[in-house]
Amino acid sequence: MTSIEYEPEELSGNRFTVTGFRDAGLPVGEILAEELWPDGQDGAVWLDRGTRTHRHCYWLRYHYRGPGHRKLVAVELLIRFSTFPYQARPRVDRYSPRSAPPVLGLWGIEDLSISLRSTGAGGRNPFNKFNDAGHLVFEPKVVFTPTGTGAVVPAIRVEHRVRHVENPLLGAAMAPGYEETGALTVHSDGGVTLEPGSGTPGCSSWRLVPVSGTVHGRPMVGADPPPGRSLTVYQATDVSVPPPVTALRVSTGRARRGAVEVQGFERMAGPDQIEVWHTGHPRWYRASMGGDTRDDGMIVEYARPGDRGDGPRAGRVRARLALRLLTCSYLIDMNEFADAVVFHHGRRHPGFVDVSLRPLPDDADPDPAGAAAPVGSRLRFVPEWYDGTADDVPGLLVRWSEEAVDPAAGPAVPVGGSFLITVDASGGPVVRLGDEQTYQHLTVTS
Repeated sequence: MTSIEYEPEELSGNRFTVTGFRDAGLPVGEILAEELWPDGQDGAVWLDRGTRTHRHCYWLRYHYRGPGHRKLVAVELLIRFSTFPYQARPRVDRYSPRSAPPVLGLWGIEDLSISLRSTGAGGRNPFNKFNDAGHLVFEPKVVFTPTGTGAVVPAIRVEHRVRHVENPLLGAAMAPGYEETGALTVHSDGGVTLEPGSGTPGCSSWRLVPVSGTVHGRPMVGADPPPGRSLTVYQATDVSVPPPVTALRVSTGRARRGAVEVQGFERMAGPDQIEVWHTGHPRWYRASMGGDTRDDGMIVEYARPGDRGDGPRAGRVRARLALRLLTCSYLIDMNEFADAVVFHHGRRHPGFVDVSLRPLPDDADPDPAGAAAPVGSRLRFVPEWYDGTADDVPGLLVRWSEEAVDPAAGPAVPVGGSFLITVDASGGPVVRLGDEQTYQHLTVTS
């Protein structure tokens, strides 16, 4: 196990402190071959960063409950990192030749961070609770894990240490001390595996959910192959978009507070082809979705307080959803050597390959009575195509609403609004909240 450089960050200043980190990654440059491949190399291997990048984000939750299942600590975190292929630098020292080529499937990890998911009013996450004295610390180290081919490749193992201090005033029966060690491993193919902790079963729980990015294959080490076709830019002054092809399937979750039923969507896609026009060109061109897919994700949080007359917790609704966006560019087949990337209004015209908004797993306080209660309201998110304006690119307009099914548990009056999903100049997703109700009830974390 090899230590690596990283920047620790104190994420909370409450009685229960959380220490995360940022800027961790596998090294680039000279890596001693005997460390990576003890039996296959002689001397040092220089590994540079390739040009491809995959971005990944995971949602991590830690819960600790005391006697009587009283929730003492709840921490929500985001794990973010990027993966990239290594390429071997040509040897310059002819007197120290390598005895074998580098191992297959060697990819790197960079920009690895674990941060507290702090959102909402005042930067506070209403799902986080720190009602106990203690700490949670994360520390990354380099390990070597086997792949499906039997080759051993480097990965980053993030060890965690948890300590809850016994409260002498409440006594051991109400607030006992507790210690736990465990780890999760970040792999260079984008996967993350979570190991169970060493503490007492039933006291603590961990949950790991992917938000964006997918586990990918790891091709051979080496320079990225040159593109078969060159790329140019087509600055469109007009775009004709047919109705998008959608395969909409509703997914349903349940938020305990207020017995709200959450309905999201998945498999929302834009049109495979569009027609573009430039005033300086003699004809319309047909552009198709390219293969340069980009995977992004966000967390959408919905919060509505209960009616004041019924108490501070009655009817309160909190729901979280994972917004995943798989996008690409539109390309015009110009000739046998080159394609043109469609730009419109100074931005890359977005191609939506797959957009989904799914409820995150329900991890609210256990409330058997509330779980068995009838549905008080339904929270719906419905997407539709947005054609854009004279100054804006098109996108996806998501309309949301919460309507009462049981007036005693639902909102007094229907609430709703909309938000728009478009792209920025680099092709990354942008979410714009469209009205006062959306600003009041929704928070988006990228």
